[in-house]
Amino acid sequence: MNYLEWISNCTKTEWWHDSGNPDEIRLALDRGATGVTTNPVLTYRSFQSQPEFWKPKVLALGDDFEPAERAEALLKLVATYAAEQVRPIYERTHGRLGYALGQLNPALADDAEGMLAMSRRVHSWAPNIAVKLPATASGIEVITHLAEEGIPICATINVSVAQALAVAEAYECGRRRAIHKGVQPPLCIVVQQVGRLDDYLRDVAGDMKLGLPESVITMAGLAVAKRTYEMFEERSYDAVIMPAGLRGVYHLTEMAGGRLIYTINTRVQDMILEADPPQEERIHNPIPQETLEQLLRIPEFVRAYEPDGMKPSEFITYGVTQKLLSQFMETGWAPLETYLSSKVSTRWI
Repeated sequence: MNYLEWISNCTKTEWWHDSGNPDEIRLALDRGATGVTTNPVLTYRSFQSQPEFWKPKVLALGDDFEPAERAEALLKLVATYAAEQVRPIYERTHGRLGYALGQLNPALADDAEGMLAMSRRVHSWAPNIAVKLPATASGIEVITHLAEEGIPICATINVSVAQALAVAEAYECGRRRAIHKGVQPPLCIVVQQVGRLDDYLRDVAGDMKLGLPESVITMAGLAVAKRTYEMFEERSYDAVIMPAGLRGVYHLTEMAGGRLIYTINTRVQDMILEADPPQEERIHNPIPQETLEQLLRIPEFVRAYEPDGMKPSEFITYGVTQKLLSQFMETGWAPLETYLSSKVSTRWI
């Protein structure tokens, strides 16, 4: 077995494919992926990478949409396609795996009521579409309602232990309500943006002139994810951590064997298969103490690493959260609002 086959078949770790590109989805499923991640950026990239596949489908939708409605319709196009590709896995595993992710409008990150309404729409697209919403204070409020209603959840833009714990607690509350009402509790995924946290802290440490080596910076996201995993296990949370934003093979190998669902794009899949790392479980291998001590010199790492490092009201103001919300909006959602449309956006006027 290659490494991807080993991790899926011989450990508790699963992995999903990270793009909406049809050719890449088929390749990933052949490699053992059991779900598909989509978001506004990946949706737009898919349209650009395989226009011959998507253009007829986009044009068939017509042009009678307001900008936000058009973006949502195009997200639906890709999310439902992905959901159909993994539907056999969903049915075979009785809903444990085989999901596609449908992400909400990034502009709703502070609007619980708006997110709840859109979440219900997104899940109505297909039974195996999980709603992807941000781990802001408003998003965490929505998670309890979704869990109570049996709607599968993926809390994204999560980069800290504090956010992950808040998501897990909100889910547990909704899960208990669902069971009391006779509703099957849904899947709940908690993303940990390991690579994106590294990217952010690299800039912060550089600006502070701390002189930290790259070998230390690249352990930051893993340190946060490993601590989150330990606390989830200690507290017997039902939610599952999803390491995302992988920058190298190490982001997978250093947590191999845990009850995790990775999301991995084709480039990193290729890197893993080429590297052919040792097939060994490392989830319980700690971050070296010396490395951790150096990371703790970065105040922004402390905020992400400590369980009480941030209050819910601070989640939306954290640097990585703002960077990701801007990315999802400016390079994903906004271009989708006018993609192949005759209408002109007034968003930036």
